[in-house]
Amino acid sequence: MKRKIFALFLATFSVVFSGQSFAQIPINVLPTPLISTESGELATPSAEQQKELEKRKEEDLTKPEEEKAKKEFLALFSKRQINDPGLTDFMGFFVQYAVRNGIPANTIILILLLPFLATMVVFVRNILGFPTLEMLVPIALAITLVATGPEAGAILLSTILLASIIARYILKRIRIMQLPKMAISMLIVSVFVFVSLVTSASFGLISITQLSFFPVLLLILLSDKIVGLQLSRGTKPAIVVTFFTLLLGSIGYAILSIEFIRGYILLYPEIILVLLPLNIVLGRYFGLRLTEYKRFAELRRYVSQ
Repeated sequence: MKRKIFALFLATFSVVFSGQSFAQIPINVLPTPLISTESGELATPSAEQQKELEKRKEEDLTKPEEEKAKKEFLALFSKRQINDPGLTDFMGFFVQYAVRNGIPANTIILILLLPFLATMVVFVRNILGFPTLEMLVPIALAITLVATGPEAGAILLSTILLASIIARYILKRIRIMQLPKMAISMLIVSVFVFVSLVTSASFGLISITQLSFFPVLLLILLSDKIVGLQLSRGTKPAIVVTFFTLLLGSIGYAILSIEFIRGYILLYPEIILVLLPLNIVLGRYFGLRLTEYKRFAELRRYVSQ
């Protein structure tokens, strides 16, 4: 028993003094400037990404503006101060009243510009004669590009179109009903979108930290329309319709991104009333579309003879 106590005492004594001896060994510490330099180099890309995110927040009409942007909008109202609503400026009065009472100016701008995008689609389809995927699809695509940015939107669009084409050739050989085909195509598109997001985040191709599910859902619904068009009308008509839909969506994105148009529609919202007679005129046009003049050129020559 005494030997065990003595052995335990020796073990404790050796551990204590060995710890003191290790404590006296000098430890080389890296110079502070070297660490700070490396951390500064590592912090530079994140600072650039932060600036890019701030820029995207300012340009994104689908989200409420920051406090700084709100002050800029309030300062913009000084160019057209409306104290009492009149017959010609009642809309401007209510817009300024809404912004001052907390309604996001970005939301108001987006609501006021939607009729312009719809009129653009009407003009392209009824007067020029170019086909598109309904009316809301180009408008939704323009809003999606505003929310995601052109780079992320282009990557997601390319991924979804590629997935839609692959789904088209896979489902062409499967003899099942159309609705299950649409569900399988949605599965293929969702997997492709997930892989593209992971790849983009891994290689730093796009900044997806502020990317919400709403624009991704709109793009997936767009692919659903494209696949449905491919299954019902064939590949060539689907390519033509998809091209003009993407073109109109890109033009709509450009319109929504112009700062002058944003400020002007916020100051003079009465301008949207011009669209009422304009759409009536477009709706009363029953002549040939621009593309149909070329299509029926031979027939017109024959009739004129």
